[in-house]
Amino acid sequence: MTERRRKRPLPADHFGVRLSEWRARRRESQLGLAISANISQRHLSFVESGRTLPSRDMVIRLCQALDIPLRARNELLVSAGYAALYPERSLDMLAMGSVREALNRIIGHYEPYPAFVVDRGWRVVMRNESAARLVSACLGAATIDALSPDGTLNFMRMMFEPAEMRPRILNWPSLEPRLVARLRNEARGDPQSPSAAILKELGPPPDRRATCDDLKQAELPIIPLELRVNGATLRLFNTITTFGTPQDVGLQELRIELSYPMDPETGAVLARGFERVPRRV
Repeated sequence: MTERRRKRPLPADHFGVRLSEWRARRRESQLGLAISANISQRHLSFVESGRTLPSRDMVIRLCQALDIPLRARNELLVSAGYAALYPERSLDMLAMGSVREALNRIIGHYEPYPAFVVDRGWRVVMRNESAARLVSACLGAATIDALSPDGTLNFMRMMFEPAEMRPRILNWPSLEPRLVARLRNEARGDPQSPSAAILKELGPPPDRRATCDDLKQAELPIIPLELRVNGATLRLFNTITTFGTPQDVGLQELRIELSYPMDPETGAVLARGFERVPRRV
């Protein structure tokens, strides 16, 4: 009587394993993904188990059906034995001239309100003059340098900076859980996102409860950033803009953070360029 052979588990970098992990992350069943990709559930099962090697077109279709980020699509293509499809160009390249022009127009026309362009690691790759003035009004040069180890300011580390920035944020107990949630959502959407490491670095201990008063904050349509700058209190909310049909890895990962005043007083301070409010006699 011979001993039955056990199947060896697939290596972690096998396409079928990675695809199954992405499907679980998206909370999609095999049947649901098969329908979306227009294949049979049996064929998908064979792909995930390693019994069938998918074609290049099949890999792309499955990635599209799961809305997988372009960077991860390249990695899945390589794990299936194909070359990466989507390029990652620097904004300084000639081919990205129209993108740079669009970004400069967006953040330039947004004056006198602050605008930042951040990449997947929350590095500020572009900002308008209002954003630069706001950063300089909140942080000293030495602190900015410390938050820019590679020469580029990190947006999230700036917001969590404990000595100079955090004391200026008047509603920090309400704002912190929202910032943590943004990092957590980014990390959940892509396990290789730098947000996972930043969350581990900046996030609160797991056993600490959030202290925000959701009942009180529910009276507002949006959670503002309440920032004390040069004797004035700024109340700002952010909108996030992304490119609609990116075919470049880095371009898909860019976020345009636009801050807008929630009251006329904030708008007036921004228009003055953060000049110090004169003291009343």
